[in-house]
Amino acid sequence: MHIHAFGRAVLAAVACTLALGTGLRAQQPPAAPPATPAPTDIGIPITSEAVRSACGSCHRPDDKGQMSRISFQRNTPEGWQDTIKRMVALNGVKLDPAVGREVVKYLSDNLGLAPDEARNAAYEAERRVVVDESQFATEEVKGLCNACHSLGRVISQRRTRTEWDLLIAMHRGWYPLVDRQVFRRMGPPPRDRGPDGRPPDTRHPSEKAVDYLSKAYPFQTPEWASWAATKRSPRIEGTWALSGYEVGKGSVFGRVVMTAVPNAPDEFTTETTFTYAKTGEQVKRTGRTMIYTGFQWRGRSTTGGANAPAYREVMFVDRDWRGIDGRWFTGGYDEIGMDVQLRRAGADTTLLGVDRSGLKKGVAGQTVKIYAMNAPASVQPADLDLGPGVSVTAASVANDVITATVSVSDAARVGPRDMVIAGAVRPASLVVYDKVDHIRVSPDWNLARTGGVNYPKMYAAFDAVAYMNGPDKRPNTADDVRIDVVDATWSMEEYTATLDDDDVKFVGDVDAKTGMFTPNLEGPNELRSGQRNNIGDVWVVATYDADGTPLKGRAHLLVSPPVYMRFDASVISR
Repeated sequence: MHIHAFGRAVLAAVACTLALGTGLRAQQPPAAPPATPAPTDIGIPITSEAVRSACGSCHRPDDKGQMSRISFQRNTPEGWQDTIKRMVALNGVKLDPAVGREVVKYLSDNLGLAPDEARNAAYEAERRVVVDESQFATEEVKGLCNACHSLGRVISQRRTRTEWDLLIAMHRGWYPLVDRQVFRRMGPPPRDRGPDGRPPDTRHPSEKAVDYLSKAYPFQTPEWASWAATKRSPRIEGTWALSGYEVGKGSVFGRVVMTAVPNAPDEFTTETTFTYAKTGEQVKRTGRTMIYTGFQWRGRSTTGGANAPAYREVMFVDRDWRGIDGRWFTGGYDEIGMDVQLRRAGADTTLLGVDRSGLKKGVAGQTVKIYAMNAPASVQPADLDLGPGVSVTAASVANDVITATVSVSDAARVGPRDMVIAGAVRPASLVVYDKVDHIRVSPDWNLARTGGVNYPKMYAAFDAVAYMNGPDKRPNTADDVRIDVVDATWSMEEYTATLDDDDVKFVGDVDAKTGMFTPNLEGPNELRSGQRNNIGDVWVVATYDADGTPLKGRAHLLVSPPVYMRFDASVISR
């Protein structure tokens, strides 16, 4: 686990200070590679007049239409946008916003990523805070790239070997401290032979990284060759069923109606309505979206109020145009949002989900609300099949919500249950359980940032999830049965890291009912020893009463300073 991209800037500054103070001698970097692609590099010709006009003064096309640098790399819409922003900010490029959007669209469509390439790096565009990058943190890039930004930014690119070399050179040119900050060898060069008897690899760390990246993320791939041949504008007009989840607020169910924008290829307007199942709150949103590279949804929607926050939408369109999934988010650090799944709706009944998943065995009269699209006009108890041992005693339907009263027998077997209504099936929608054995706090760690004066606050949301022990009768093992999110009482405890640690008094507060953490103000606090900032580590604790037995779960929360300088503020879809 690690801190996501926007947390890297502060850590990088600290690392830089420490490196300068230690007096460690960095190995001299290798000579800069040539400024033009190697003759063996085969790029993608640029046919857009907008790109040629906007970029051609520096990136000259050759006789094949290949433009230097541009034709030899592929990237996401955010990656191309950040490149253009860097050209404007650092190289003095003058570019009309409308032309800039046209350039980003062309480059994303023609020098983008295939769906199979983009999936692993989706968390970067979706602005997820809690991410496990261990699968990408190889020895060749560990600490070299993710000292300043997430590895998601790296693995969402494809380049020739020459271009990976030039990317390192660009960092050295614009950020010369990186040689002492991260592009360095820690300690003397290795001298001992490896277990296989081979001599040690004495290359500079950045050389090892380039070698790894050029092989792991090359410019030419079978995935891109296949996708480029079949890529076309998606046909996604119509009505879609929406299922989603927002930490701290629960499941959401509804629909999205998409309409193609006339004379604007790959652009759609959206009308969204959904309901928070836990509270019954209903939301209506209108928006507009652009589809890049035939599958990358980048949208923006709002409730229309003067002070209503706009949500950015980052999603993936399936190849068969029947499913779309991703994340909608807002907040000062994009930390507030929901995971969303859209499925194309037809005339048949579609089951979206339930307001509660846990059904306790031996208890009669339990009420379940079942959210659907195209629900039957009327529903009888016999129309609902929730599995052996679960009987439906009453049922009604209104506004595509089926309300069922169910009883679970003492003999019912515990475990997940499929839900069948009017021929529609939703697998593992319900769980029969006998008791709550333990609870867990999700996510098990989180990040917040102080703010509220000159910088925004970054909030942190948590859920308390009830579990039943599995066949091994032990908690927190792989066979545990997840029951449901439960209403808990929230509090904080000290995460003791030093003597007389007092972070819990200053970092902020957690709402006792909702589990939402609100950080304190940024800056020095005169009430704290040494006038330290209101930062530190705490435990966020959930307490749940399970039939008279108090159960506790906790998660680690790191409260950090604001990000004082952001390099990744995307404006795609704005």
